[in-house]
Amino acid sequence: MQVFRTAFLLAGLIVLPAVGPDAALAAPVPAAPKSSQKNDANMILFEVRLGSQLLSDGVTAYEIGRHVYLPLGEMSRLLTLAVRVSDEGRASGYILLEERNFSLDVSAGRVHAGGKDEQLDPSQVKVEAEDIYVDSRLLARWLPVDFDIDMPSLTVKVRPREPLPLQERLARRERRNLPGNQAGYADPGYPRLATPYRVADVPFIDQTLGVSTSSAGGQRRTDTAYTAYLTADLLGMGAALYASRNPVDPSSGLRLTLGRNDPDAGLLGPLHARTALFGSVPVPGVSNISPSSATGNGVALSNRPLNQPTSFDRHTLQGDLPPGWDVELYYNEALVGFQQSRPDGKYSFADQPLAYGPNEFRLVFHGPLGQLRVERQSFLLEESAVPRGELFYDVAAHRDQYGRPRALAQFEWGLNGYLNATGGWQRMPVPGAGEQTYANLGLRSYWSAFILSGDAIRAADGGKLAQLGLKTRIGNIALSASRARLDGFTSELFAQATDPVRTRDELRAEGAIMPGAGMFFPLSLEARRDILASNRQNVLVSGRVSAYRNGTAVSNALRWQSLGGERTADGLLQVSRRVAGIGLTGQLQYLLAPARQLGSAAVSADRYLDDGYIVNLGLTRMFDTRETRLNGALNKSLGSYGLGVNGYYSTRHEYGGGVQFFMAMGLEPRHARVLTDAQPMANMGSASVRVFLDKNLNGRMDGDDEPIKGVGFTVNGGNQLARTDADGTAYLPRLPANQNIDLALDPNTLEDPQWQPQLKGVRIVPRPGRVNEVEFAVSITGEIDGTTHFVSKGKSRPIGDLQLELLDGTRKVVSSMRSASDGYYVITGVLPGDYFLRVAPEQLKRLGLTDTGMHMITIGRDGTVLNGRDFYVLPASEG
Repeated sequence: MQVFRTAFLLAGLIVLPAVGPDAALAAPVPAAPKSSQKNDANMILFEVRLGSQLLSDGVTAYEIGRHVYLPLGEMSRLLTLAVRVSDEGRASGYILLEERNFSLDVSAGRVHAGGKDEQLDPSQVKVEAEDIYVDSRLLARWLPVDFDIDMPSLTVKVRPREPLPLQERLARRERRNLPGNQAGYADPGYPRLATPYRVADVPFIDQTLGVSTSSAGGQRRTDTAYTAYLTADLLGMGAALYASRNPVDPSSGLRLTLGRNDPDAGLLGPLHARTALFGSVPVPGVSNISPSSATGNGVALSNRPLNQPTSFDRHTLQGDLPPGWDVELYYNEALVGFQQSRPDGKYSFADQPLAYGPNEFRLVFHGPLGQLRVERQSFLLEESAVPRGELFYDVAAHRDQYGRPRALAQFEWGLNGYLNATGGWQRMPVPGAGEQTYANLGLRSYWSAFILSGDAIRAADGGKLAQLGLKTRIGNIALSASRARLDGFTSELFAQATDPVRTRDELRAEGAIMPGAGMFFPLSLEARRDILASNRQNVLVSGRVSAYRNGTAVSNALRWQSLGGERTADGLLQVSRRVAGIGLTGQLQYLLAPARQLGSAAVSADRYLDDGYIVNLGLTRMFDTRETRLNGALNKSLGSYGLGVNGYYSTRHEYGGGVQFFMAMGLEPRHARVLTDAQPMANMGSASVRVFLDKNLNGRMDGDDEPIKGVGFTVNGGNQLARTDADGTAYLPRLPANQNIDLALDPNTLEDPQWQPQLKGVRIVPRPGRVNEVEFAVSITGEIDGTTHFVSKGKSRPIGDLQLELLDGTRKVVSSMRSASDGYYVITGVLPGDYFLRVAPEQLKRLGLTDTGMHMITIGRDGTVLNGRDFYVLPASEG
């Protein structure tokens, strides 16, 4: 422990006294006694779906052992069931019908559901300040739904056993052909809250320390390895430093990146950049010239939207991957790749091809302590055209991992609604030809059912390439076809040869077979034919078929090629199964031609044990050398840190073992409180939010203002775990970094119905290593009521459906509503201030009416209830 405190001191943080395992979360409001499952609980975020409807993309749950615990109150709210949770470990309400009462008292160990009383097993519930988490199997017994939990995609699929009110509402919506997604998230238009960069700040740090001993070739050695990933503000920019010390691996060392990211393109003035980085940066690839180069010391500048592919028909996924973690890549539900943590602390799936239609990428991260995290990226290629008149650019240069210089400048311009022009320049090393430069031009034409593309490239040595391409979709099959003609052209993708390529034809098909009964088989087929200068042909055919069902993904890829008359064929079978508490991954490489033989096989499995332990076993077999390697590990999360032991044995009589220590650390700025956690924190954003009753209405917490405890929040429409403590503050960890996040106060969690936030929400851009500080001032609101009347020929009667507008001092409409059929109206939640209340002028004009004037309204700081603010309208001819 002292080693890590010393390391954190070196990072610039003064370590305060040790904190408990829950330091990463705000101190909970005292509630019912907590279950004893704290340290072995893995907090995860699920998507919740009802059929094709996305109900929420951020429901907090816990994985404890082999079980998943879902929040009773939040799931009831999403499913429109009348069950509410109090802050004392109790819940009550009814399910569908009022005579079907429901009540739960965790402290007393009693539950009433389905018309009968039951004793509650304390191990099946977990009480937190914001909700009661219940084992999903038990929750399905209480509620009229079943839950299908898909761990690889972190999705909860709801299957109702009885019709839900929500289903009826969605059905009515479909019958009326109303646009939009009922449960989808709409931009609320919150104001942007900037978080200025600092000259220097205390870093967040993820660190791993390992001590190992091994025996190989009759020699024994003991090694110590240390890795740290730090993020913070530095010199007015965001800084990310990866440091690794491993005497066995010569590639260990330092990697530093400085820069800024802004999803709203507010960087560098007229350049409107979204990304500006220097230090360790990637250089994107260019079709037919070079692949993407993942890291190297240099600079990178781009204004390309972060939700767009990295290039026209290719997308690169890369990021940080801590030691001991691995990541799986799924494309349109097909398992296409798997990577483990590397010495440079990164992962990279470079230049993944894109198809016409949906392109759904899912990255599934697995940690050594059973952590599970999912990132999703989605693109519709036909909707990725640059808008008319806009210019997207990428400019980058670095020295790659071999010390060779690379540079590019690529541009894409929207000529009109369906035509884009591209152009650029690139310098890169060519094997056998030294350094080479290229210039490229192209057009992209986006039509209703297909995309046409044309590209031309010229190299400095006179080599030329021209290519035509087509992308379209027929039913469930996305098709891509292209033909390229070359004239003395060489690059990293077209090697220099005595018999060079003259023509390249490519055809690619992506789709799925859906035979029914929930079966789904993604397919991919790619064929490439090169015609050489001698008229000889090289042919490559590859295909992949996948299956995904009930948490199990299977993918088999085959490749056949004929090069210079020599024919080879090989394949790769990959399997991944993730269910609560159990994980299994494996792959088999095999050769079909010129001979049939196995190449290598690897399988690993992990499983939760009692008391939060997780065991991992792996077996690898190299068939050519006949070596078998067995490895195992036993890890445990202790909340604020993690511990693990591991060992291996090889049939080459090599063996070894070691111990690892995992810890993430950061600082909550309001109270200078040290946060520690076994899960990484440095590559995510966070926010410290304070809520207070603003008695003097100045928007700042001062004077007699009072903090408000127990307040909850929503992030992009989904409820968050944290609630405010007695100081009115809450810490929201692990927010998505470098993208717009809409953070709002949940008014349903305010104890007084007259309290309302002065500002409903704010838009922030979290960034690694910096805590966004947000203030929500709450005021006591007032109420206005009255009756609307229609007067004609001296007679008055109530009139309904009259639209009333409440205007502030700048004559901006801040609230509107319509009177009821009897003319009565009430406007609640009016913040203190001076207002004008009127009948909407547009409605008066449309109906040929006039009114007798507006009301001047004043709501005091302690809330004001104004009654009898009546309105009288009459025909314009009588006005």
